[in-house]
Amino acid sequence: MKPADLSKLHDFYQPALPSWMPQTLGWQILFALFCILAIWFIARAVARWLSNRYRREALAQLQTVPVDQFSALLKRAAMVSWPRAQVASLSGNAWLNFLSASSGIEAFKSAPGNLIEDAAITQQPVSAEAEQQLRHLASEWVKTHHD
Repeated sequence: MKPADLSKLHDFYQPALPSWMPQTLGWQILFALFCILAIWFIARAVARWLSNRYRREALAQLQTVPVDQFSALLKRAAMVSWPRAQVASLSGNAWLNFLSASSGIEAFKSAPGNLIEDAAITQQPVSAEAEQQLRHLASEWVKTHHD
C-alpha cells in the first residue's frame, strides 16, 4: 500500500474576528451621543471638584486653627461664594445671622454658636466642649452653605 501524499494539505483558515464597531448609522449616532454625554458629565464633575477647593482647604485649616480664628476662616470661605462688599463688613449679630441664613444652621444664634464672634473679638478662652461644638458647627457651615 502506498502512503498518502500529505504535501498538498494546508491548515484551516480562521475567519477574521467580527468588528466591535457599530455597523449601522443609528448605533454610531447613539455611541457618539453616549461619548458626548460622558465627556459632559466628567467635565461637570471636574468643574464642581475645582469649585469646591476652598471648602476642602477651609476644612483642613479648621482642624488646626485656634478658636479665635474660626470667624476669620469662615469669612474667607464666605468671600469665595458671595461678593466681598456683601460679606466683608458683617460683624456681630449680622455676621451670625448671615452664617445661620446661608446654611440653615440655627445654632449660630444661640450658645455656643454665637461664641464664634465673641472669641474672635475678645479672644476669651472657651471650654473644651464649647470648642469642639464650635469646630463642628464651623465645619458643618463650610460643608453646607449655599449661595
